[in-house]
Amino acid sequence: VVTHADAVSVRAEDGRYANNVNVSAFLSDLPSGRSVNGASVADRKRDTTRFSTGDASGSTSQAAGTVEAVESGASALLVDEDVSAANFMARDGRMRAMIMDEPITPFLYRANG
Repeated sequence: VVTHADAVSVRAEDGRYANNVNVSAFLSDLPSGRSVNGASVADRKRDTTRFSTGDASGSTSQAAGTVEAVESGASALLVDEDVSAANFMARDGRMRAMIMDEPITPFLYRANG
């Protein structure tokens, strides 16, 4: 592959660490991750302008990696769909109709402006 020296490969990385990353362009209304007696507590939402986790999902890790690459000055993002989170990359009309309150804004929507 021939590319710019400051191009960055971005992929989904289940379980990766993220600290104070502003992923609000891609993610909103994420559950707090708190639980009581094994049941999820949905009364609080995570602040996606300062997103931190020690165990990111595929989509949240790819969002964090994308933002970190742009913030570090990457001139190009290299994305391989085989190692990407499908729900982060795109969402078709049928999925939009079925899931109205999806907290993920797909990368494709942001890349197309």
